[in-house]
Amino acid sequence: MLKVLMFSALVFAAREQGAHVHGAGKVSMGFDGKKGKIEMEIPADTLFGFEHEARSKQDKQKKEEALKKLEDKISEMIVFDSSLKCEIKKEIFEVNQEKNHADVDAEFSVTCQAPVAGSSVSFHFSKVFSRLKKVQVDVIADGVQKSAQVLKNGDSLDLK
Repeated sequence: MLKVLMFSALVFAAREQGAHVHGAGKVSMGFDGKKGKIEMEIPADTLFGFEHEARSKQDKQKKEEALKKLEDKISEMIVFDSSLKCEIKKEIFEVNQEKNHADVDAEFSVTCQAPVAGSSVSFHFSKVFSRLKKVQVDVIADGVQKSAQVLKNGDSLDLK
């Protein structure tokens, strides 16, 4: 689990660099054997359709629906090999609001019945959030480090 924690620290440091691009997101995944963590950073505009602070009833509803959708559909957006029997659970959702810019930071824990290293993972981000067109994915799975830019549904990453 030390690898996952070190990876999380690196991701947090990278996240502090600032600006975001609408329609683009970042996903970092770290695994130590059968357990891991997924961290996502996505502009609020890409998920909710706005970045200002949600004050109206309609904006609050859009925000809550988008966060619920992210939680409910994470296993449709990040698809592990079915033989691994992975379970993804929400840990933290934060909306970081700065004036008229906002990002959604989400963390999920992953527990599988077999190690993720040696398998593959596919991505279907825009299937769930149509405005999410480009996602930088970085993965550490035991001794394997991989990166990919996901531009379409079905893009995958071999963790071998």
